Amino acid sequence: MTYDNFFHMAFYCAALLVCLTTFIFTKVQKRIGLPQNRYFLMMNYFVFFNALTCFLNEIFDAYKHSFKVFYWLLLISQFLYFLIHIALPAVLFNYVTLVTETITFRAKSIKFVTSIPLIIALFLVITNPLTRFVYYYDENLNFHRNWAEILIYLIALGYVVFAFANLMASWNALRKRNRWSLIYLFVITIIGLVAQYFFIGIKSELFCESLALVGIMLSVENEYDRLDPEIGVYNRNALKMDMEHLLTQKYVVSVIWLKITNIDVISRITGIYSGDEIIREVSDYLKTIVPSYTIYRTDNNTVAILVRQDKLHTGNNDPLRISEIINERFKYDWVVRGVPIKLSPAIAFADVPTHIQTLKELLYMVDSPMPDDIAGSVLTANDLEFLIRRAAVESSVSNGLSEKKFEVYYQPTHCTGGLKIHGAEALIRLHDDKLGMIFPDEFIPIAEQTGNIDDIDDFVLAEVCAFIKSGEPAKLGMDCINVNLSVIQCMRDDFVKHILDIVESFDIPKSFINFEITESVAASDYEFLNTTISDLKKNGFQFSMDDYGTGYSNMHSLFSLDFDIVKIDKSILWDAENSERGQIILESCVHMIKQMKRKILVEGVETRKQVEKLEKLGVDYLQGYYFSKPITKREILAYGK
Repeated sequence: MTYDNFFHMAFYCAALLVCLTTFIFTKVQKRIGLPQNRYFLMMNYFVFFNALTCFLNEIFDAYKHSFKVFYWLLLISQFLYFLIHIALPAVLFNYVTLVTETITFRAKSIKFVTSIPLIIALFLVITNPLTRFVYYYDENLNFHRNWAEILIYLIALGYVVFAFANLMASWNALRKRNRWSLIYLFVITIIGLVAQYFFIGIKSELFCESLALVGIMLSVENEYDRLDPEIGVYNRNALKMDMEHLLTQKYVVSVIWLKITNIDVISRITGIYSGDEIIREVSDYLKTIVPSYTIYRTDNNTVAILVRQDKLHTGNNDPLRISEIINERFKYDWVVRGVPIKLSPAIAFADVPTHIQTLKELLYMVDSPMPDDIAGSVLTANDLEFLIRRAAVESSVSNGLSEKKFEVYYQPTHCTGGLKIHGAEALIRLHDDKLGMIFPDEFIPIAEQTGNIDDIDDFVLAEVCAFIKSGEPAKLGMDCINVNLSVIQCMRDDFVKHILDIVESFDIPKSFINFEITESVAASDYEFLNTTISDLKKNGFQFSMDDYGTGYSNMHSLFSLDFDIVKIDKSILWDAENSERGQIILESCVHMIKQMKRKILVEGVETRKQVEKLEKLGVDYLQGYYFSKPITKREILAYGK
């Protein structure tokens, strides 16, 4: 045995050891059973087997002249090497297309076409003992390459090039570490292949391939950060990454989410203080009806399932059927720690991108609490319109200011006795390209929950100040513009300073702004609000009680807080037209407010008859559709002329 034999065997031993290391680490890793995992192991098997045949080849080659049996063993091992090795690039191609998800776009005809080069290469190797087109041994038993080996190398290069093209086509959809790990695989494999082709004495190809597979194992195949180790399914982070990928690739996928609504109660009753054991039991069942790599635990009581609508994932792809099977299982007890328990499920599903277009919308849907009365039923996308709508509105509210979707409208107020324009109420509107006009009664509660309400209130106040600064309201004869305050904004410790900072930056008369506080807000904390109102009134602002007659503690509010104007709610006016009792209530309200020296504005005025009635009662100001609906700034400038 020569020095060259030992030198070559060192490369093959290194490749064998690297492959063994990959096998061991792959075995101990928790794997979720993705289709790509099988191709990764297949590549490892091929490289290991090739390294083993090459190692034996060196032994057989050293003694082929001494023992004829070694010559025949050399021929057999050489044949097996070529037979296995030519399949490796094709397996690599399929592995990359699985990782990048481009394989799902390949029709059967395309798959057949991409298999033709491999079939040709296999045919050349299988027939080589007869044709000697790929390689042969001469009469001195020396190895020689032939023209077909060049063709096989070109076929291998073609698979590598097409795999690389798939990688580039899906570049933006891949996780960052997956991108560069796959690039590493290509680079080091090509280096080893080229080096061995031009310098046949350097047996670097298999060693480089084994190193590339280690890199893939440590990054692409390593899903430790994506797994929930306690449950054995994917975690929330994995759901976000996978959905971003699916959305980027424009896949059609159905999302089923299951919430166990009584998990906290069950935990306390049974002494199972961690919901992990309950979720694990449920997840183990889900693995029996869907592939494990489609299951995600998103929080303590929620599991999501991605049902792909493509041919890559076989089995039952009907989300309704899957949901019904899961729902049926919950009719029976679950056994945790030997204790039978009854779990209450809330199950729903929707399609992406038909019903859900963004990752944010998906997470909103999955995280939203489910209605209490849906136990035992499955909610479809049609049943979830309220959640879908809310998610869309929330997204519009969150982006509204930056995308300039908000606009301030103005509804004029008029004086009784001549009906001269007195002022206007500033009303916020939200324009959305998809949803159209969204009104405050829908988006304001959402803005309060998402924390956007302060910015919206500031936007309205700044728009009003800028309008006043222009001088146009004064030219129209307006005395003031009413600005609504939200309860959250009023309760801020720095509220007064904050308001002053905004208004004083425009250098306008503070008396031109009349803040409106709803009756329910006023009744919530008289002492705090009284201090706030007093501080702002000292600086020249006016205040109105809005929606008088719709809340509670009316007398307390009126006596405790220093309002300039009381706005009687439209329901009081409309009831006065329908019954004698309503008329008495309206007259009593007006009389009482006048006795307390407050001015009165009545909302909801829609007819001339109502105007005349209110003028007789001595009301100060009127507002309603009889005069104008809420209109834009441009429209109110035209309205007042």
